[in-house]
Amino acid sequence: MKRTILAVAALAATTLASAAPVEILIDNFNSPDITGLQAALGATATQSDAVRTLSITTVAGPADGNGATTTIGGATFPVGLLEVANASGRDTEVKVSWNLAAATLAAIPANAFNISFFMQVIQSDGNPTDLEFTLGGASLATFAIAPNTMNAPVTFGLNPAQLALLTAGGDLGLILNGTLGWDLTLDAFGFSYEVPASVPVPEPASLALVGLALAAAGAASRRKA
Repeated sequence: MKRTILAVAALAATTLASAAPVEILIDNFNSPDITGLQAALGATATQSDAVRTLSITTVAGPADGNGATTTIGGATFPVGLLEVANASGRDTEVKVSWNLAAATLAAIPANAFNISFFMQVIQSDGNPTDLEFTLGGASLATFAIAPNTMNAPVTFGLNPAQLALLTAGGDLGLILNGTLGWDLTLDAFGFSYEVPASVPVPEPASLALVGLALAAAGAASRRKA
């Protein structure tokens, strides 16, 4: 009888569904296009459009005005990436900002967990890439992308205080920097979360198997009696 109950429990357990991360996309970098944004040493170049504001500031390296570019959209290959390319000996600070709507995080269910910033990293170079997130110009959180990250989703967990600030919306900024010559390519940016696993309604075949197991258990008990 005990073995039968365990078998029925195992069968029921197989119907459990695992929770998969859900993504809320902020920017897939497909468009509008920004082609080769550059800035001379000590200067900042900026471009704004309906989706984002992008800026690049050259903070170290030769004073030739070349060798550091930021590109988005149609000029990337494959199309739809944020690419930062620094020549050897060049260091830039790149900032991307978006107008985060207050309703963005409101779409996350109340029972969600592991709420995080999400990035699809195509490649980072051999040094960590420093990230600073800002909200309304104030620092919100700092993280780093590990060296030599290739074709991988990366998440950065958010605590309740940070989530409370983000829920109100506002100007969300991402500041990128690294060591001399750093490079980074991203394919998507947004939020991700998970919800508890659910127990789906058993299929008729599963219910029949459970019924047969219980019937057999009952018959065995009666024979012993």
